[in-house]
Amino acid sequence: MKNNTFHPLPLDHPFVVDEFSFKTNLEFKDKKSDIHIAHFDQRHFNDKLFDITNVYCPIAITHSVDKRKAEYFAGRYLVSKELLQLGFAHHRLEPNIDRSPTLPSGIVGSISHSEDLACIAVLPSRNSNRESIGIDIQHLIANNVCRDIGNMVANVDEIELMLKFGMTHSEAVTLLFSAKEAIYKALARFVTNGLDFGSATLIAIDKDIVKFALSQQVALPTRSIISDSVARSNLRIVTCQYRYLEQQQAYLTVCYSQLDK
Repeated sequence: MKNNTFHPLPLDHPFVVDEFSFKTNLEFKDKKSDIHIAHFDQRHFNDKLFDITNVYCPIAITHSVDKRKAEYFAGRYLVSKELLQLGFAHHRLEPNIDRSPTLPSGIVGSISHSEDLACIAVLPSRNSNRESIGIDIQHLIANNVCRDIGNMVANVDEIELMLKFGMTHSEAVTLLFSAKEAIYKALARFVTNGLDFGSATLIAIDKDIVKFALSQQVALPTRSIISDSVARSNLRIVTCQYRYLEQQQAYLTVCYSQLDK
């Protein structure tokens, strides 16, 4: 990295086809998070974009195929733009062990990709050691693929609950897949015993919210001032906000986690 300045791409650069954003409620003390989404065109990606913008590219990514490099760049580019808007100095955004970006102190955030879409959630935080956010975007999964992965993603009762709500089987599997990915991203840094698709079970769905109960095998750290009963009753329920992006035919889900709520 030549210097510590981020350089946004020109508005007419063909790599970023479209950008849009919206706020989503996080259902905790009126917190809201800005969600930023970019539609990018891999055909207009080249390695020079990392140098032009000063977005850090780790060695592992330099050896990846162009598709992976384009996805990686798009997500880190959006984060860098948002940090600039929030008044933070440009940050190196090195990958953590779980491949999430290393964010500056006072920020929690998450990145997701699906085909030609990249999205981020970035949230200023006064207590980032106890707070986290996970985001996932997933294009609608084809019916034949859903038949292959459905049993891995969810159990029969979860699918049935989605179908009763009025979703198709493809929509149900896609949303469950996306929500559980967002939950994983939100909780992984707090959980030491591993997470998988069976770690959270759908218990309720509304027009923009899905709620899950965490398995008792998921061990969450709690402060001593929190009673066991509170920990069991409050921390075991996880809520995801979701939105169907009609034009992109994709589900976007956001999961916020705060250990002391």
